[in-house]
Amino acid sequence: YEICVFPDALDRSNPDIGYMPGPMPWFLAERLAELGVTIVNDDMTGRVHQDRKLITGDSPLASNELGKVAARALIAAASASGRRV
Repeated sequence: YEICVFPDALDRSNPDIGYMPGPMPWFLAERLAELGVTIVNDDMTGRVHQDRKLITGDSPLASNELGKVAARALIAAASASGRRV
């Protein structure tokens, strides 16, 4: 799969600014990449990415667009199933 996630670089710096109480035991993008997932972003821009039925966003900045993409995907799936939308 290809996904976008909150950037590890920002998670690494969050303890320095007091956002997190300490370092994280592991970093999401790094761990997912080790498992074979392709991370399509390295920054936080509000990006949304859809790979098949999986819809991901890079941060809270992506929430509005993620909702729109999810709604369109649900409507498309319902339409394809022959159900009335």
